[in-house]
Amino acid sequence: MNIRNQLIGLLSLLPLMEPAAAASLSPSSLTMIPGQVATVTVSNIRGSLSLQNSKPGIASAQLASARITVTALTVGSTTVTVKDTGGKKTLQVKVNPPPMAVSPESLSLVAGQSANVTVSNPNGTVQASSSNASVARATVNGTAVLVQGVAAGSAKVTVRDAKTNRTVNVTVTAAGGGGVTDNTEGRLLASNCFQCHGTNGSGGFEALLGETEAEIFNELAEYASGQEDADGIMAAHTRGYTEAQLRAIAKYLANQR
Repeated sequence: MNIRNQLIGLLSLLPLMEPAAAASLSPSSLTMIPGQVATVTVSNIRGSLSLQNSKPGIASAQLASARITVTALTVGSTTVTVKDTGGKKTLQVKVNPPPMAVSPESLSLVAGQSANVTVSNPNGTVQASSSNASVARATVNGTAVLVQGVAAGSAKVTVRDAKTNRTVNVTVTAAGGGGVTDNTEGRLLASNCFQCHGTNGSGGFEALLGETEAEIFNELAEYASGQEDADGIMAAHTRGYTEAQLRAIAKYLANQR
């Protein structure tokens, strides 16, 4: 037997050597929204690891202790590539727009009163409907949904866009006989002001504490009549109240300390 055949025979006795496999990623893809943070585990590592990110402006990726921390920054897609001595693996990251949200998610109204529900991050056309239009009606008003209390009872207002449904729970109470002037009803009416002006008018965008009843009422009346910022949010709010209800709000807020 010649030397060549001897070598072939010896090599046939050696175990077959399989190529080293690349590291594994879990999960191997991510779908996120801006601001979200996710962790990907790297296993079966051979040798040293390195990381490349095709679009770091879409999502950042940090490698530490066999983990990749991914932070979504803006809408788009990026590919994160991990390499070791066995090869490379890719992580696909897709960042979607955040889903539509509504604020507030519940309303307490007096019959005849209206309030706006702010819609943020809508995807396509916004629509709104009420489960009981005899209690509360809902109409889309620009970037908000105007909810009108009709009669005492409860209703659910559903706000939807192309991808998401959101529900606003609405409770409507009957209006007082000769106009709402007592402190309890005044507080209920004024509660819709707290989103922007703080609890009992104590802060927020503009504090109302320290203003007289006449000063507050005159301001509200100017918004309601369109004399001031006719297309603004205050005008949209105040037009949903009667004069008696505006006076009740002014009386309540003026007596807070």
